Amino acid sequence: MPLLITGPPSARRAMILGMRAVATALETRPFVGEEADLVRSIAEVVGLAHSGMEALDLADVLAPDATWTNDSLMAELVSALPDPAQRRDAAHCAMMVALMPLNPDESGLHAARWVAQGLGADNLTVREVEATVGSHAQLAEADLFRRFLSWKTGVPAHVVAARLGRGERAVATPPEQVDRVRRLLDTAPDGSVGRELARYYSDTGFNVPGSPGTMPLEVLGSHDVHHVLAAYDASPEDEVYLAAFTAANARTGGAEFLAFNMLQFHQGIKLGVFNPARTNLDPHAMAVAAERGAQTVVDLSSREWNWQSLLHLPLPEARAQVGIPGAGPVPEGGPWDIDHHRQWSGASA
Repeated sequence: MPLLITGPPSARRAMILGMRAVATALETRPFVGEEADLVRSIAEVVGLAHSGMEALDLADVLAPDATWTNDSLMAELVSALPDPAQRRDAAHCAMMVALMPLNPDESGLHAARWVAQGLGADNLTVREVEATVGSHAQLAEADLFRRFLSWKTGVPAHVVAARLGRGERAVATPPEQVDRVRRLLDTAPDGSVGRELARYYSDTGFNVPGSPGTMPLEVLGSHDVHHVLAAYDASPEDEVYLAAFTAANARTGGAEFLAFNMLQFHQGIKLGVFNPARTNLDPHAMAVAAERGAQTVVDLSSREWNWQSLLHLPLPEARAQVGIPGAGPVPEGGPWDIDHHRQWSGASA
């Protein structure tokens, strides 16, 4: 979803229009509430002149009442988003809005699918998310989990499905790979990415991915490094904010990851092996996370990115190398685990 933050003005405007269409369920309800707040927060970020880009006035898009019909809205989206990748981005941004409420929003999901269909976009993810609130929820949830594993590992989804169906791991991590990561963490100097990652594992009680009883290293190894680099802790809400960061940063597949996390850690829908959670989200924090992800110059979800090469670097140097802007929610030396997060932030346990 980088286009939402860094695209040309007409494309950014069109994407906000598509998101508003979901917040209002195609103008059948007022432009108020959690979904509208998310659209406004993202519009505030989108309207900025990032990296010398033209600033954008979105006052008419954010007005209480629409001045357009559904037909004219779709015509603007089609004209402003000619590229298939742009249209997929718009469909996925629309889906994100529909997932903002704590409880599933069927009308919003229907509107997101309307946006995707009108653009002729690849809306498989939108359809699967929509199905999680319908009669085929269990199948849709399993499909989303398999596609998440496929995106992280590069193993085709049908192969993942076959392996899981046989009770096998999607990908088996060779023990020597886990041992190598442990050695890198053990020898990482103070102030380095590796030392902070080791503290992340110590604070949270998580084990190095690929260890017995954990997800494969290929699935969660780089993700755990994302926590450290972007400074998001292991609380459910920060998992979602990190997913928004990832979705805006990733060149492919990030929207599926965001949908997975919003369903799992926000709406409390169990996907795969992870324990679900229900937690409220801050629209401004979502927008800032997406902005930071889009401005990060390295695709941190690329399987070609060698995250292990950063473990011995000083944390500020590593952040500068990948181009992560601004400070994340976890300050230097701050807490990585859920309980300390709640005490530190003043939230209830």
